[in-house]
Amino acid sequence: MVIKQWLKMPAVAAVAAVLAAGLVAPNAEAQKKIYKVVDENGNVVYTDRRPADDAQPMELPELSVVDPVKIGDPSAIAPDAGGNAAGQQAAGDVPDVPIPGLQLVSPTPNETVQNTGYRLPVRVTLDGEMPPDTELAFLVDGEVRQTGQSPSATLDEVWRGQHSVQVQLRSADGRVLASTQSVPFMMRQHSA
Repeated sequence: MVIKQWLKMPAVAAVAAVLAAGLVAPNAEAQKKIYKVVDENGNVVYTDRRPADDAQPMELPELSVVDPVKIGDPSAIAPDAGGNAAGQQAAGDVPDVPIPGLQLVSPTPNETVQNTGYRLPVRVTLDGEMPPDTELAFLVDGEVRQTGQSPSATLDEVWRGQHSVQVQLRSADGRVLASTQSVPFMMRQHSA
């Protein structure tokens, strides 16, 4: 009861609030909560102020911290002790195996593919051997249609019209290690 009367005094309440904020601020800063708010117009706003009593804070991923690099510093791109240039990921890379270059042989750019029953033959050449635990992904219009080890594939259900084809060399975890250019082609079939 004495404390309630003491806090009613404006000067004392202000000093108590400042002291409390000073004691809590370092911890509060480290544990700041972020809220996502979408207004009536669909605009998204991120704020550290709780928008409503029932608002839940967002789960934020842990921050990645990278040491700064001075622009123009040649040592920033020099290989490290493991032979990797700065900025290259070493973890998960295929070790000591050169990545072969890929070249799309068929279809050729702007080729018209006719009367194949909506099947597209695709063939690539590799400069070297495929690293272990890799595969080729054959894409039509940006969508993976087939994967495998063979440098050639026949892709089904490529319907009439303008399309593009691309082949990617991918690691076991799906990272693209090498890729051909996206090549446009036309698929044509005789009408019944």
